Amino acid sequence: MPISELQVRQFTFDCVERLGSLTTIDDISAELRRAGAALGFESFCISGLPSAGERLDPYVLLSGWPDAWLERYAREGYVHRDPVIRKVRQTTMPFAWSEAPLDPDDREGARIMREAPQFGLVDGLAVPIYTTHGFQAIVTFGAHALSLSKDERAGLHLIAIYAHGQARNLLTRREAGRSPSPSHLSQREIDCLRWAASGKSAWDIGTILGLSQRTIEEYLSNAAMKLGAVNRVQCVAEAIRRKIIP
Repeated sequence: MPISELQVRQFTFDCVERLGSLTTIDDISAELRRAGAALGFESFCISGLPSAGERLDPYVLLSGWPDAWLERYAREGYVHRDPVIRKVRQTTMPFAWSEAPLDPDDREGARIMREAPQFGLVDGLAVPIYTTHGFQAIVTFGAHALSLSKDERAGLHLIAIYAHGQARNLLTRREAGRSPSPSHLSQREIDCLRWAASGKSAWDIGTILGLSQRTIEEYLSNAAMKLGAVNRVQCVAEAIRRKIIP
């Protein structure tokens, strides 16, 4: 059943907390399906982005796409011609599929956008993923119709970042039960992250803590560096994963 606006933030953080306790890819898939029932998406895919000429298959971490569409998408090399993937490589922010530019002369891109709805992928949200190691990936959510509020979009952004991180950790971890390394965040950095997690801007946090906006931004930047995050959203997700903030 869809959740109300007042419940979106709590639902998001609950989802992130559950993801942190999961130990299999199947469990992550089940959690994303649960989130989909609340946020309105029906399918999803988490994948790295192959270089020119490479097939998509080895890069897929988790697929909740219709099998027939994934098989066609990989076989035809659509990843190298998809307008959505093209935009993912150019931005760090989530965007609706409809926001991906499509040149009128791009027949192959138009073909992909025309075929996807045949598999129930009419609309969707793409979340670009970057890491400090330069790894680039995408978490994408699809539906027959996807209408997200500002809070729902932000929540799905956070869920996507963390689902990708957890899936990648599970698939690349060399030692079972390996735990994250200590972060050594200062109390001020933790305080700033707590307020950022509740949706406060750097200016808001500065007002609350009696500090300048620039000082708050420095605390958040230092926290992101210590946690290996490339943006504030990923930093908050990582802090929640490590149970640095509730």
